[in-house]
Amino acid sequence: MPQILRTTLIADEAQAADATINFDLPVNPLSAVLLTVKALNNVLTDYRYAAALLSMITDLRISYRGGSIIHGSLTDLAVLFSRLSDWGPWLGNAVEVDNDVRSITVPLCFGRRPYDPDECFPASRRGDLVMSMAVDISVPGADGLIIQAETIELLEAQPKHFTKVTTTAKVNNAIIEHDIDLPIGNDLVAILLRDASPPSGATFNAQFGKVALEADNVEIGYAETNWETLHGELMRRRANMHALLPHVHSVNAAGAGRETTLQQQEGVGVPGTILDNYAYIDFDPLDDNQYLLKTSGAARLNLRVTTEIAIAGAMRVLPVELVPVAPAGAAA
Repeated sequence: MPQILRTTLIADEAQAADATINFDLPVNPLSAVLLTVKALNNVLTDYRYAAALLSMITDLRISYRGGSIIHGSLTDLAVLFSRLSDWGPWLGNAVEVDNDVRSITVPLCFGRRPYDPDECFPASRRGDLVMSMAVDISVPGADGLIIQAETIELLEAQPKHFTKVTTTAKVNNAIIEHDIDLPIGNDLVAILLRDASPPSGATFNAQFGKVALEADNVEIGYAETNWETLHGELMRRRANMHALLPHVHSVNAAGAGRETTLQQQEGVGVPGTILDNYAYIDFDPLDDNQYLLKTSGAARLNLRVTTEIAIAGAMRVLPVELVPVAPAGAAA
């Protein structure tokens, strides 16, 4: 029977400059890494809360023997795991006082349910499983970056699967159809889409205007769907995404622009949230594996994206794979 072991991996490590930092992860079966970003409020008029803290980790990678298991910006991963694992990030001391402390904890999960012994990363050797982070200490709204992390190990667990999350970015510089290749071989659980220019202002246009899924040039699963619908797939199940919605949006000295507590609780009239840029393609809507997308027989799997706006910002795609664990307990 597995047992829980909670340990501290990083105990308040201050970051004095932009850099890439590396840490060895535990060798026992691993369910999640709980990564905390701590900093100080750095402005008087625009309290971005989660956005500023998350932007201090521009790139995060957990790799096994050099191959990526989890890879993305901390913002992308916070949104993805909020939806995928129902464990959202949580803000500490979300106040409006300059130089007051703030923190946010983001769960980085190796399964769709934290603490699940059947779905976690298997036991490994020291040095095989490594976490690296590119940090940015100069962002609008926060300074004085401190990194903290804890791990959830499941002793004696014999997992059958773990989840793998990677990132593909593609610059959209023309209003045409784009193909974005997806991984093949493992079952797909979901795909998170990050649009650099979602509908806003006076335009409905989006980078991911229309999306279709193709296997070997044949439409499969999603023959055609729209950005607004896919954005709704994410927002309808946002119960654990409170930290990604603004408590206060662009507040000036007089408090103008403040969102009320009632609006926050009901999700009404909350503009400019982190979630505006994201949409979700779901292959496990009932959380029971019956609709997982099988890719093992395909030579190619891709998204066919009809773009409606041409900008320099890259579209990002984060597919979630369900990876089987080999009988010996190593990653397949």
